[in-house]
Amino acid sequence: MEEVKPAVKPGTAISPEHLARLLQISQRLSSTLRLDELLSLVMDVATELTHTETASILLVNRATGQLYFAASTRGEVPQDIVVPLDNSIAGWVVRHGRSLILDDVQTDERFYANVDEDLAFVTRSMLAVPLVTSQGIIGALEVINKQDDVHYTGQDVALMEALASQSAVAIMNAHLFSQSDLIAEIMHELKTPLMAISAASELLTRPEIPQEKHADLVAMIKKESNRLSKMTKDFLDFARLESGRMRLAREAVPVQQIIEDVVKLSQAQAAARGIEIVTQFAPDLPTASSQTAVIGDADRLKQVLLNLVSNAIKYNVVNGRITLSASGTPDLVQIAVVDTGPGIEAEDIGHLFERFYRIPGSESAEGSGLGLSVAQKIVEEHHGRIEVESVVGEGTAFTIYLPVTAVA
Repeated sequence: MEEVKPAVKPGTAISPEHLARLLQISQRLSSTLRLDELLSLVMDVATELTHTETASILLVNRATGQLYFAASTRGEVPQDIVVPLDNSIAGWVVRHGRSLILDDVQTDERFYANVDEDLAFVTRSMLAVPLVTSQGIIGALEVINKQDDVHYTGQDVALMEALASQSAVAIMNAHLFSQSDLIAEIMHELKTPLMAISAASELLTRPEIPQEKHADLVAMIKKESNRLSKMTKDFLDFARLESGRMRLAREAVPVQQIIEDVVKLSQAQAAARGIEIVTQFAPDLPTASSQTAVIGDADRLKQVLLNLVSNAIKYNVVNGRITLSASGTPDLVQIAVVDTGPGIEAEDIGHLFERFYRIPGSESAEGSGLGLSVAQKIVEEHHGRIEVESVVGEGTAFTIYLPVTAVA
């Protein structure tokens, strides 16, 4: 393992030109509240200041305790790439809260080579610094491959640490802004059921309302109260997932069992519209007792499938059909929910997982507007992905891909 070099030699100073540039950047960082724009700006400045080929920002997922790539100039990093805190360079920087220079990354035992393999990239040298806030270390900023293969200097470290200090605060502010924005959207969504409950309650107090209408008004209050309850649960789940505070179980998941449970729970809703639900299980589907299995939280994955099946019932045609299928490979399990509904236009598919997005024409549909966003985030917390295919007039298929790992 290469010897750890001191972060900055005592007395290392930042040149006046660089100080002026950092001040200029500080003003932009403090005024940029969109996280994607902020991360892109930080990486651009980092590569500019250190004369480096590429940069990456890794943040700590507080739910799993592992690192994930929030942004990289090496191109789009697959979302399922997780960098462990142990046995990785970024993990060492986060754990120790110290900057690290490596002139020959490939010989360092902490180098996590999976990313290079996935991106067909060769990391030669690296400078990594921690992103430190008053609440602790939230991640690491890396610059990779110094131009002309010269060594990183104390000046580079001083610049990066100054940039990282400003960036960490800006990242936290962007997260807070996102949460406050979410609160505003939540309050807007809550107004509809609250106004319906208020109006129905007011009508119940009026003597001129016929007695036979009271039952309808009580039913409306009950319906909107149930809607509020579901919305509140979805809002809390989304906020916890966004902040990394949702704790997921890490156990072998009985995939076939949770699908069968979802079918039982959905039968009454489906029967009310004459919809048939069928299941198809491949013989090679891993079980909870297999040597390999999906590792995760069975209750949360059941929540995802319940949402998909509920939507498939709600938006299906009367007397339609829903097929739940599951199959496996040595590397992953594939779960599909396919309906015979009217399908989704191509321009709407890309927006389905956006919070509060509703397909034009379905604005009056009940729900929180967060169900698919929550589902996607839960699947991603399991290092999986969810995809959608639809043919207008024929139906829609949601497919979940979950990695399979060895059972300890």
